[in-house]
Amino acid sequence: MSGSLDLRMESGEREQLASPQNEPTASEGLGKFQRLKPTILGAIEVTIGISMALTAITYLAVDVNRVITAILFWGIFIYIPAGGLTIAADRKPTRAKVCAALGMNVLVALSAVAGSVLHFFASVLFAYPPCHLCSKHLRNTELFMLAASILLFIVSILVVSSAVAALCSSRKPSKENTVI
Repeated sequence: MSGSLDLRMESGEREQLASPQNEPTASEGLGKFQRLKPTILGAIEVTIGISMALTAITYLAVDVNRVITAILFWGIFIYIPAGGLTIAADRKPTRAKVCAALGMNVLVALSAVAGSVLHFFASVLFAYPPCHLCSKHLRNTELFMLAASILLFIVSILVVSSAVAALCSSRKPSKENTVI
């Protein structure tokens, strides 16, 4: 049956179907990354990172357990750069930027899981200052940070899945297609 299909096509059509021009280009594949609106997701990462950093500074002033404070400083070093890379990869997508955003968001997902566990235990187990009002406020803050870590995990998984889909569907331009 495919023989009859070949007979009906002209030779020019057969060459056009077999040409690499019909395969998705790198920019078309990276366009899949932009469909998810990574700028919004990156802004969420940056915002949560800043809020965790400000909370950590507050915890230093209140003299909360140093372990809890150290957990919150992750935002400065992981969440904010990951959000910035995600925004940069959305604005001008290149393979390198999407790969960098992918790598950082994998790190965000891992740290969000660890942070969720630590925030949960911090809200349940760690001793807070003797002041009842301070203790209630700190527990509520830890529960908020637990929710923020879960949100960060979801956002990072969305970015990672979008980046993987974009990178897998895009192809590197071959030497035949480049113009000198």
